[in-house]
Parts: sequence; structure tokens; C-alpha cells
Amino acid sequence: MLRRGYLAVAVAALLGIALPAAAAPVLYQYTSGQATIQVSAGFGGSTLAVKTLDLNGIFAKFDEGTIQLVDFNFQTTPDQWLVLNTFYGGYDQVWINGANVVPGTGYVASPGSTLPGVGHYQVSVAPVVVNGVYTAKNSLTSATLGPAPISYTNATPLNANIDVVGGTFTLQGITLGIVPVPGETNPVVVTANLTFQGAQTVPEAQSAALAALALGVLTLARRAARTTET
Repeated sequence: MLRRGYLAVAVAALLGIALPAAAAPVLYQYTSGQATIQVSAGFGGSTLAVKTLDLNGIFAKFDEGTIQLVDFNFQTTPDQWLVLNTFYGGYDQVWINGANVVPGTGYVASPGSTLPGVGHYQVSVAPVVVNGVYTAKNSLTSATLGPAPISYTNATPLNANIDVVGGTFTLQGITLGIVPVPGETNPVVVTANLTFQGAQTVPEAQSAALAALALGVLTLARRAARTTET
């Protein structure tokens, strides 16, 4: 009986260690998403195109206890295109060869706030960096510019909504890039609202290891109990 008590205490201690690990930031992997893209001639200028593009994910690391978006990395599905409603700088098509959105240098995970609904939060994030590659084309002459790299840092805080129950993540008002256009006064400005769905939690290795260890001790305790009873 005494031996069984010691084992029970050991199991409880291990589970007690595992509990704080479960309260740590959780890694959510997103399976799909969309980006509502708007292309304009300068900030506040005429709209050249609006289109919804597909996104690949990939993840966001969120601490529900402190309401902090600790880390993230999102990507567009490769090689999607936009058709401009008019020629701008000699081009009327823009191919988004690829882009990803990540925290910038000096990123600080500021605490956010709780929104109506269970597991629904809002946080402000900055800086947010977009790195990508684009190609501009002229549909009449087949003239091509690129593929060319593009990088832009969103220094102004952006609002992100996270629903850990519904498995969604939205990032509002992000600037994907500002591209100078030869022969035009204003650059091309590409902005977007990003929405991701299908979040799945990714177990932390430490939590999994502790849980396995606790399960192993519990199994030994049960075996010891059966041996003692016999």
C-alpha cells in the first residue's frame, strides 16, 4: 500500500509538471486561406484591381493565457495572377509568384483583448514583413518585367483576430508591397485582408514527452498494484 502511494505521488507530480507546459503558447497550423487583394495607383489612388487569392497557411503561435501572438508565418499559394482594369506603366497583368508574411526585426508580442464569443481574441502586431516575388506582363505585346523580388515592412500595428474555437485567423489592412512603376508618378500599392481556416494544434515536444513519461509511471503503478494484490 505504501509503495502504491509513492507511485501515485510520482504520477501526480509528473502531471503537475505537464500542466504548466499546456498553458504555454500553442502552435496552430492552418490548412488554407484567402487574401482579398486590392491594387491601387498610390495610396488612396484609383483602384487597378481587386481579387481573392488562395493562401497556404502556415502557422501562428498564440498564447491564450496572455493573449499574445508570439510568432507566425503565412504564405500565398504560388503563381497566382491579377488582371488590372487598365494598363499601368505598360503592364496589365501581375503574377504573384510567391510571398510570405512574418514578424519583422524588433517584433513585440503586445497583449491583446478578448472579443465576444468563447476563445475569440484580438491582438495588434508590428512590425510585419512581407517578402515575395512578382512578375508584370503586357497581354498585348508579351513584354515581361521580372520575376522580381519585393519586400515591405508594415511598421504601423495591424489588427489580427484569432478564434481558437472556430480555427480561424484574420489579419486586416496589411500592405503586401509598394512597387515603383517606370513612367508613372505613383507606385503600385498592394494591400490585403488575410483570412485563414482549418487550424490544427501542433503538440509541443516537451508536453508530449512529459505526458508519455506520466503515462509510463502510471502503467508501472498499475502493474505494481496488481503484483502487490497477488
